[in-house]
Amino acid sequence: MIIEEISRNEYDNYLKDLDDYSFLQTSDMKMALESNNRETRLLALKDKGEIRAVGLGFIRKFLTGKRIDFMVGASSTDKDYEYLFYDKMKDYAKENDFLKLVIKLDEDYATYDQNGGELSDKDRSFFEKMKEVGYIENDGSVPEYDGSPDFQFVKDLSDFMPDDYDKLLKSFNKNAQRQIKKGIELDIKVRPIAIDEMEDFKALTLETAKRQGFGDKSLNYYRTFYKEFGSATEFLQAEIDLDNSIGKIKEILVPMKDNAKNKQRIASLKKDIVMLEDFKETSDRNIIPLANMILVYEKNQAVYFLGGSLTKYQKLPGPFILQYEAMKRIMERGFATYNFFGIDGVYDGSDGVLRFKQNFNGYIVRKTGAFIYYPDERKVKRLQFLKNAKNKLAFK
Repeated sequence: MIIEEISRNEYDNYLKDLDDYSFLQTSDMKMALESNNRETRLLALKDKGEIRAVGLGFIRKFLTGKRIDFMVGASSTDKDYEYLFYDKMKDYAKENDFLKLVIKLDEDYATYDQNGGELSDKDRSFFEKMKEVGYIENDGSVPEYDGSPDFQFVKDLSDFMPDDYDKLLKSFNKNAQRQIKKGIELDIKVRPIAIDEMEDFKALTLETAKRQGFGDKSLNYYRTFYKEFGSATEFLQAEIDLDNSIGKIKEILVPMKDNAKNKQRIASLKKDIVMLEDFKETSDRNIIPLANMILVYEKNQAVYFLGGSLTKYQKLPGPFILQYEAMKRIMERGFATYNFFGIDGVYDGSDGVLRFKQNFNGYIVRKTGAFIYYPDERKVKRLQFLKNAKNKLAFK
């Protein structure tokens, strides 16, 4: 058995026979990565010419050479072949002069409630299997967000299927319910955007990336992702029509009697009008995008891959109404699992992304994380030592 590079057609045909696989290992993802200046390879474990397992590897610089990563491992109709794939990848890595080989398995290690309380036993079997084929557990060199996140926030929608949206809304915490009701009152809309609106889409993701301290994708990446995934993805945007929203609030105010019972409500609505009029004065457009997302439909779940929002409009409930409408769309397609994707796995309140997702009341899945193989560990240590020494000299 050997590892060979195969064509996109061969790769796609093999995936068709699988019950489930991640969008991160599709040939569509390969095209998106390459549009963002990534080098990729569609690889297969072959036995006498027959494909037994496949995986999407992407290549990047590492020290003075390169490493190859598999964001969600390999896929096969037979689990045993997946581990044979990992075993034979060691030879492939040596033959192709890779300094490092990283495998992230798409396997569940444990589940937790949304506050980090254990809901299941930890499954160490995958760690033992990877150790048997010659890999070590993550040595701290592979970030938890690389590829498929190690910690993922999930919402089970099965109790609300097919279209009990009121019950869905009541499943959120009080803050989310209040924000969504406010969004409905302001008539904030959610719609899928077209490919020619991608510059506006990127404006939100770029600001969010800067705010949270990570790199954004290129404009070409978003356009390629949109085209390649087609009906398997939706680029959704929550937006507000300022004139329309101001008019809606004024309509609510008209029949309200100015008495003690309505005093607080009237004051709140008038405050909203002032806020929206201020936004109108400082914006060059009347319809303003508030939050967006890439929603990906896999075989058995929908995934909130990434998205963004604008700090300037954080007082408006755009991100909340976006998530609510996304869940409704997911249910319409018949999906019972909504994967909000990555969180830090820290439950001390410091993870703002987790705090937002906790508004919707879900649970957490911890994946196995990364496994590493160094074809020449001594060489890597030597190169790392030289790099560290060079960095120290640079600061003197």
